[in-house]
Amino acid sequence: MQFKVTYARYWPERRRLEFTATGERDGCVFTVVSDVVCLKDPRTPENIHLVALARLTEIFRRKSASGR
Repeated sequence: MQFKVTYARYWPERRRLEFTATGERDGCVFTVVSDVVCLKDPRTPENIHLVALARLTEIFRRKSASGR
C-alpha cells in the first residue's frame, strides 16, 4: 500500500487528528477521510503519516461488501 496524507489537522481540545489520505492498494486507487483519537499531538509529518498508516491498516482489514 502506498499513500500520501493530503490534509491533516489536530484538534487539541478533542484530542483528534482529522486526515485525508490518497493512494493505491492492490491496483486500486483510494481516498480516505478519517479521524483518530491521539494521546499526544502528532507534531511531525512522520508522526502524522504513522497515525494514518495505523488507521488505514485497520480500515483495510475489514471485509468489504464484495467479500474482498
